[in-house]
Amino acid sequence: MAGVRAAVLVLCLVIGFAALHGYPQREADAASPITAADRARGLRFADHVAPGDRAWIEAALARARPEARRLIDEIDGLTTVTVFHAPRSWWLGRADDLGDAGYRVRLNVARLDGERTLDRDAVVLHELGHVIDFALVPDALRDRLAAQVPRSGACPQGFLGDCATAPERFADTFAKWALRGAVSAVGAGYNLPPPRSLEDWGAPLAALAVTLDVRAR
Repeated sequence: MAGVRAAVLVLCLVIGFAALHGYPQREADAASPITAADRARGLRFADHVAPGDRAWIEAALARARPEARRLIDEIDGLTTVTVFHAPRSWWLGRADDLGDAGYRVRLNVARLDGERTLDRDAVVLHELGHVIDFALVPDALRDRLAAQVPRSGACPQGFLGDCATAPERFADTFAKWALRGAVSAVGAGYNLPPPRSLEDWGAPLAALAVTLDVRAR
């Protein structure tokens, strides 16, 4: 009983934190659509992903802060990583919501094994940030966090910088938060500056991670 009371107390504190800061609240008794069996599977890789590429993808996950890793652990069993080769493409990766088939992350290894090796961690975590957005984060919270990313007054190529969409602003900053700001100047490529405080920006995500831990007990 003591363990149950402690779990309830932690959950109440998390919900209170969210209410205090104006973050959207999830119902305490809401059932997670992600099952224990889903979580246990872990991240899946398509057969064509080379062992060397799988190694740096897994290394990127290992570098994520614990709170970010907890969110990733919630969705990775529903996620399959694939790769593609497009050396002349701007795109470094893509995440897709496949409905009942789960989620897919595609990585452009022609560039990530080439001139963009320094950005591997940021790109992997950026794309997984999209999956976390799809599966766990209410749109209102996603949009609120996206709005906290500073604007520069520039809109390169019509879709970067200030023109980046809310999902891209969220995913790009999720990667920066997950890596505690340890990204290159280019990162995942959206030309977005970090918020003044990544810790403050990521506070509702850290609270969500605690909530997931409590529910999993």
